[in-house]
Amino acid sequence: MANLNKTSSIIIKKIEKFEYSSFMIGTIIDSEIIEREDFIRAEYKIKGGESIKSEITKQTSKFIALKSGKRVSLNKPDLNILVNTLMDDIEITTRSIFVIGNYIKRKRGVKQKKQRCKECKTYGCKICKFSGFQKSPSVENEIQKFLKKKFIANNVKISWFGSEDNNSLVKNKGRPFCAEIVSPIKRKSFFRDKKMNNGIIMKHAEILKNRPITDFGFIMKSRVNFECNCKDVNKIKYLEKFFDKKDVTIYSINKRKHFTRKIFSVTIKKIEKKQVRLDIICEGGINIKKLVSGENNEIEPNFNKVIRRKCIPDKNAPFDVHYVRIQKKR
Repeated sequence: MANLNKTSSIIIKKIEKFEYSSFMIGTIIDSEIIEREDFIRAEYKIKGGESIKSEITKQTSKFIALKSGKRVSLNKPDLNILVNTLMDDIEITTRSIFVIGNYIKRKRGVKQKKQRCKECKTYGCKICKFSGFQKSPSVENEIQKFLKKKFIANNVKISWFGSEDNNSLVKNKGRPFCAEIVSPIKRKSFFRDKKMNNGIIMKHAEILKNRPITDFGFIMKSRVNFECNCKDVNKIKYLEKFFDKKDVTIYSINKRKHFTRKIFSVTIKKIEKKQVRLDIICEGGINIKKLVSGENNEIEPNFNKVIRRKCIPDKNAPFDVHYVRIQKKR
């Protein structure tokens, strides 16, 4: 108890660099002290009153609140401060914050997610310079670098609302994403549209008050490019009628089960020799390339089966995402 002021002063210095509005103190004390306290209580039949551990926590919290001007909170505090009197150590952890925003991708050949190092499988090795990932450009890497620097955070975990092909563009208002900022030092920030490397732009980003729900469905509009040997234009245009408000069945190899998604509309934009361009509006979870090609019959029905001709997605520009809208309710 005599060292409380000294310990509290050390805590104040340690937390000066953090942005926070609330905190909570936890304590670990020597088991011998607890045993002595229990012995004395039993010997003198003492009931009630504060324990030594709770008194240390209470007095330290009062000191910190007085000096910092911040409030003590037992429910989701910004800072968790653990005082280990046994090891004479102070551990500080910060509550995660969440950012939601959109990204645009103006350059083809850029992956959405970072690729694992083929040698170490994310464990870290000399080849990947102990990062666990390949050096190839990705949306994930650019957003992570920006947010880690902005919030001075240990890590950034991103949740995606669907994915696009490496050679696809993301246009207009972009595709939404959600990021968890792990162990941030800064908690407040103002966002402007941010241009990043490899043609990536982050837009409409904002800090959320609570952890968001990220398992909502979404609706997307894509412009699809593919090659087809069919000379019958009417047969190709039949795609519009066939897929009008049409449910498709998708087989997930990973989950080993079937599920259903809806295609709302297909609109033919251009037919030129073997090249076909169309707009498709559909629910998320449909692999556009497999919908076109019918690969492994994972999506039924598909363009290949409806036209009864081989349909091959354009290798350089299979599809571009025009918008993604999150569905609050399915």
